[in-house]
Amino acid sequence: MFEDLSLVSVMSLLATVCTVGQFLTGSVIASKITQKGSTTGVTVYPFLTALINCTFWLKYGVLVQDKTLVVVNSIGALLQTSYLVVYYVYTKQKNTLHNQLLAGGAVLFPVLIYVKFFSPDDTVAAFHLGLMASGCAVLMYGSPLATMAEVMKTKCTETMTPALSVANFVVSSEWYIYGRLVNDLFIQIPSLLGALLSFAQLPLYFLYPRTPSRIAQL
Repeated sequence: MFEDLSLVSVMSLLATVCTVGQFLTGSVIASKITQKGSTTGVTVYPFLTALINCTFWLKYGVLVQDKTLVVVNSIGALLQTSYLVVYYVYTKQKNTLHNQLLAGGAVLFPVLIYVKFFSPDDTVAAFHLGLMASGCAVLMYGSPLATMAEVMKTKCTETMTPALSVANFVVSSEWYIYGRLVNDLFIQIPSLLGALLSFAQLPLYFLYPRTPSRIAQL
């Protein structure tokens, strides 16, 4: 029993540190926005979807009393909110951003309101919120599929970042192992999918060059 708890603690620490490290990559984008004084060429969707995802997982962690999920996603939600504030300050398309924020709120708040006021009990609430959280995670993990399709079409990996692919594989694998240890399918399934998709990207770096070949450009 003690060994199991120790392993859970180790995986909890690893997953927390690596995931927070991933969240901090947004600070690079926020810094560039601040330096340029503009959001030109930067979309708000990664920040907005990450905030929604973190909020779902944070509430789920509270319901199932998982401190690791609570800590990680509290930090994530705070960071994503700070990135959104930076984006809001520097964007010139505030009306468009307002609509995007309203759309995000239309996804987030009905779920939270249902869980808080209309769910029969915490067990049912946790189950429904787990479905939403894992669904969001699957969508986020599945986003590289479009990039992979583009790479195979152009036979060039310049639209992919090796370090990011490796980081996604490592973090997804850590969360999958953690999910197995705490016996939580809502953590396991999307994390396993994320690990497999990230791993599937790695051979592409060996199959295709970083820059397009002259033949492919013709």
